[in-house]
Order: sequence, then structure tokens, then C-alpha cells
Amino acid sequence: MGKGTPLLALSTMLGLTLPAGLQLMASPATAQTASLQRAAAERDGQRYIGVWALTDSNNSLFNVRLNPGGRAVSTIGNAGVPMAGSGRLTASQFRELGRWEPWGNGVRVDYANGWTDWIYVSPSGMAMSSWQPGQSRSERPFNFGTAVKLSGPAADAVGVYSFPPAQAALKPYTATLLSNGLAFNSIDNQAGGIWHLNGSTVVIDWISGWRTSMSLAAGSRLQLRHWAPGSDRQGPPTGGIRQATAIE
Repeated sequence: MGKGTPLLALSTMLGLTLPAGLQLMASPATAQTASLQRAAAERDGQRYIGVWALTDSNNSLFNVRLNPGGRAVSTIGNAGVPMAGSGRLTASQFRELGRWEPWGNGVRVDYANGWTDWIYVSPSGMAMSSWQPGQSRSERPFNFGTAVKLSGPAADAVGVYSFPPAQAALKPYTATLLSNGLAFNSIDNQAGGIWHLNGSTVVIDWISGWRTSMSLAAGSRLQLRHWAPGSDRQGPPTGGIRQATAIE
């Protein structure tokens, strides 16, 4: 099939349900039926709230968190997934904000950079399709892949955050935690790191030698501690306790 294959034909082949606006209508729907269909779609869309593991056109992992109220945030930007151990990163590599809504037999996420992800139920399970900026959403998607919904404490940690640094004179920086254990920040010359869970605490070891911990516990959620390179990890944190903010 070529790039211009209509999505209606593609959906027929895959056995998918498309949004009402893209379906061939055999007869006019009544206002009541349309209202009931919208309400059912909204209820069904609620089960998609949470964190998803998706792949881009280069088969690289990224995550997207769908928040209540239609907000969405992706753990990568329009420049694609950064390399582990990368040098200083640009803002376009960190995250992308968007909005999601029920669409067909799934949800559609429209990002500020013009990309769209569709997470849906396919005959073989959960899947995703993507359209690039400027491409009609009625065309064959630019990219196909699997979609996996994450759960548990690790899923709670995945996302994009604003971290206040240990040095009070510096501005807050962006930190991104991916579900494969990689971490990136916008403050270091070498922006990479790895993270793991120690109980309800996220522990991040940065390539620069800094260590950061972030609490996920209810009473101290997103409390942040930093330790400078060479400092005692069991000692008091460098710069005291600070408060992180989740970017949604």
C-alpha cells in the first residue's frame, strides 16, 4: 500500500473501528444515538489514563503519560530519543506536551509539535499508529508499533519533571525518566544517567557523578535530594531537601 492509502480501506483490512467522522455512514444517526456514542467513547477513554510504552519510527522506546482531563506529556520531543550518555540536550529532545481524546476504538494524542499518536485495540492486541506533521489523519499512518500500558511503582516514576538544583543560584532544570531505566537532564554537559527504584524512592545516578533521589511516598511525594560527586551517599544531601514538580 502506498502512503496515500485511505485510512478507511486500511481499517477494513485490519478490522478496526474508526471515529464516526471517518466512517462510511449507511444512514443518518439520531442526535440521541450520537450523544450516547460520545458518552460511551468518553467512558472507554478513561481506561487509557496512565503511562504507555510506545516506539517511534526508528523503533526507539518512548513513553507517554495520559492524564485526567485530556492532558498528555511525552518523554521525548520532536528531535527523537536521545542517545544514552549524550552531551547537553536541547529542549526539543526532552518532552512534548499534547492533548488526548477518545478516537475510534482507542484514543488520539495530538502534540504541540504536530505529531499524532493513536493508541487503540487491534485484532492482535494493543497497538499504536502515528502521523507526522502536515500529514492528513485520513491517510495511511507514517508509523506503526505496539503499545504497552505500564503499571506498578515504576510506572508511577516514569515521566518528565522540573528539578530544583542543589545550587540555589541556578534555575530549575528538566529531568526525564524513561521506562527502560534511562534518565536525561538539561543541566549537565553529559546529560545521561540511569535510575532504579529503592522501595518508594527513585534513585538516579548521573554520568556527571551527581546522585539524585526522589520520593514517591504519599507523605513526601516528589521530595528531592542531591549528592555532589564524591560526597557520602549516606550523609546529608548537598543543598538540603527540595521539591520536584511533575510536568503534565
